[in-house]
Amino acid sequence: MASLFHHLQDKYEQVFDQQLRIAVTGLSRSGKTAFITSFINQLLTLDGDKSQLPFFTPAAKGWIKGVAIVPQKDLTVPTFPYLENINSLKGQTPVWPKATTDISTIRLAIKYQLPRSLWDRVKDINFKDIETLYVDIVDYPGEWLLDLPLLNLSYDAWSSSSYFVASEQRKTLAQDWLQALANFDPKAKADEEQIRQITKEFTNFLHACKAQGLEYIQPGRFVLPGSYQNAPILQFFPLVNYTAEQWQELNKFARNNPESAIAVLQKRYQTYVQTFVKDFYKEHFERFDRQIILIDCLTPLNHSAQAFNETQLALEQIFQNFQYGSRNLWNRLFSPQIDKLVFAASKTDHVTSDQVANLTSLLKQLTQNNNRQASYQNITTDFVPVASIRATQQLEVEKDGKVYKVLQGKSKENNELKYIYPGSVPPYLPEASFWQNHTFAFEEFAPLPISPQGKISSLGMDRVFEILLGDKFK
Repeated sequence: MASLFHHLQDKYEQVFDQQLRIAVTGLSRSGKTAFITSFINQLLTLDGDKSQLPFFTPAAKGWIKGVAIVPQKDLTVPTFPYLENINSLKGQTPVWPKATTDISTIRLAIKYQLPRSLWDRVKDINFKDIETLYVDIVDYPGEWLLDLPLLNLSYDAWSSSSYFVASEQRKTLAQDWLQALANFDPKAKADEEQIRQITKEFTNFLHACKAQGLEYIQPGRFVLPGSYQNAPILQFFPLVNYTAEQWQELNKFARNNPESAIAVLQKRYQTYVQTFVKDFYKEHFERFDRQIILIDCLTPLNHSAQAFNETQLALEQIFQNFQYGSRNLWNRLFSPQIDKLVFAASKTDHVTSDQVANLTSLLKQLTQNNNRQASYQNITTDFVPVASIRATQQLEVEKDGKVYKVLQGKSKENNELKYIYPGSVPPYLPEASFWQNHTFAFEEFAPLPISPQGKISSLGMDRVFEILLGDKFK
């Protein structure tokens, strides 16, 4: 009976457009957890302050009367640890919220009152003096996103992907794995110990790629296994450097020899995709209404051209797995689609204000193909530089008669106060000359402490609210 009530309530909210499910999307280390924490905090601490979020119309005009965290609908999913994250930001030595290691969710209820005439109230069949908008947000590890392309790939197609050793950098990191793979006979009877050892080398290779800022990491659970550490479902690896003819022969052999190594690898890959990708996608990724894609443009600039290129490739790949389109009544009820999309450059406070325009331009270049697809499907898009939780303050210093902008912040590693000028951000996709001569130095800072009133210092969040939520208050 309770489940029926929740189902009917859900449909009521969808019919009258009182519910939004927001996809907070981003690769590993893009700042999803920080963004969600700040998103919740900015709304909870409004307290009628019209100046706190000046570009978010409902807040600036005082329409929002109160915001609260309310019970989520899916009781099987852990609740997003908002209070734990807030506590980590308190005191004189705040630390960043812990990185996401599993899925979680949270639901907000926004109570608001619009200025309406008597006639508006009479003709509105769903009139309520105080109305409510429910906002559902889901958090999950960024590593899981890169598994979404596996939905459409067989084991042989995945193995044949060129990206595993697509560059000299990757080939160097893959030496131990490739050497172990050279002694592997896929037609032999499956040897569990050999499969475990090669899987270990493959997993070490993925960790090494991640450490050097490379983003195209598949399967994502291999670098974030959680409770599945050493489980057989995570004991497989791709077979690289096989021709189409060889794969045709191997696939036939696997069908006729279920105990062979190739058959075991295929079965484990298929089980992985079904268990960790298809079920996860169906349960959580098919029902979004709005989306923000958080993109860390700065960290790849610190690493290499390969890291930057893989960031772009990864974004293009995951973009294919979301549903975009109009938000009419039919779609709200039976086929939710994303009708508004924000591309956000995270960690904007890690560059000086004179570089924000360049950062935004770089963001547009990096997501150009994604934006074209979104525009083709006639959805609203925007580009916003944000700092969900600020970590720096900008100062001006004078040297040799000239005034320079610098950042002041405490080092993430040792909490030491630093003053730096990170350098110039390229406004376009970096060319070879940038990687040969660039002096850009992106530092990692500790977060600023929250205010005595419990408010997180941020940049650009009001613009995000306006795009994602603003039209729901009209």
